[in-house]
Amino acid sequence: MKVTKNQFSEGIENYQDLKNLYNLQLAYIRKKGIHFTFVFVKYSEESAVSYEEFYRLVEGNLRKSDFVFTHESKQYVILVLSISKEMESKSFLSRLQTSMNPLNMPLVAVIAEIANSTHSLEEILEAGESKVMDLDFSHTQMVAIPYFLEKEQIKMKVSIVENDHITQSIFSNLFHNLETDEQNLEVRVFNDGLEFTESNWYRSEHPHIVVLNDILPRKNGFEVLHYLRGLPNEQKYLILFISTRNSEEAQLYCLENGADAYFVRPFNLKILEIWIKNHLRRLH
Repeated sequence: MKVTKNQFSEGIENYQDLKNLYNLQLAYIRKKGIHFTFVFVKYSEESAVSYEEFYRLVEGNLRKSDFVFTHESKQYVILVLSISKEMESKSFLSRLQTSMNPLNMPLVAVIAEIANSTHSLEEILEAGESKVMDLDFSHTQMVAIPYFLEKEQIKMKVSIVENDHITQSIFSNLFHNLETDEQNLEVRVFNDGLEFTESNWYRSEHPHIVVLNDILPRKNGFEVLHYLRGLPNEQKYLILFISTRNSEEAQLYCLENGADAYFVRPFNLKILEIWIKNHLRRLH
């Protein structure tokens, strides 16, 4: 029988806190691709301590960034390990196992690494509970379930601020060819800086690559560079400056004022492509 939200709400203390925490972790997945893990640790009534003492022992082994929730009716606890994958979770459980040695209770746990934001909290809780309640205390067990490991497709915006139509087409084709199953690049072209800053296209929370020409009809590349680096969330922008100026002074000025790269025309398109690919790879 499928477990409903109301059943979980009644069984888990501070369920709304767990729900809020889950939604926060999903936001990190969507923005940064950062995984986190649910761990279900089973309690045995035949152990040397009460459920409350068992809970406090588990809690005492957590990092400050991790959380534990009780489920007394089912006799297990639910852990949310932020910024952790299966390997880090197993390392934590190994430390916990050492702490549990005096309890006369083997460690029995289920690990569910969360790699995407497509599953509801109830799906994860149901899968974890079903698996952990099937396990016995005959020996130590750390069982991983793979149901939630499909990677999140990272959404990234790309703005090409350039008034030359041939260059616009070259860059548009380049970015469209770099799309993958894990990475969705939304590309838009702007003829000058004013059109770009008035569009509100740059205001989302997604990572954003901006290709800037320095010489534009209205609001040049330098003005756009200063504008973007003055925004509260300016670190989300990767700014590529494109210029005909080959002077060291011009390059230093752009880089010192927030440009991430400076390419002089005519530039090697393959080198630029590799530079962008390396950045996208690091994003994952």
